[in-house]
Amino acid sequence: MESKIASLRSWLDGLHEEPFDIQDDTDLIQSGAVTSLQFVQMVIEIERLHGRKLDPGVITIESMRTLKAIDTAVFQAA
Repeated sequence: MESKIASLRSWLDGLHEEPFDIQDDTDLIQSGAVTSLQFVQMVIEIERLHGRKLDPGVITIESMRTLKAIDTAVFQAA
């Protein structure tokens, strides 16, 4: 079974026509991996993978900035 972070990485890869190297510590915002509109879509995808809505306090720029931060704030915190 694919991990939630691997699934999210695949989803992010699908946003780009050209290959986009997204490491666990890639700044998703600064690198251009996600736009502001895609950020909202990414939160929805994270909720889908997580299986429930996220507490609004979890959805911060810092907790959503990298795959590692998302894993810590959302998937490992569950």
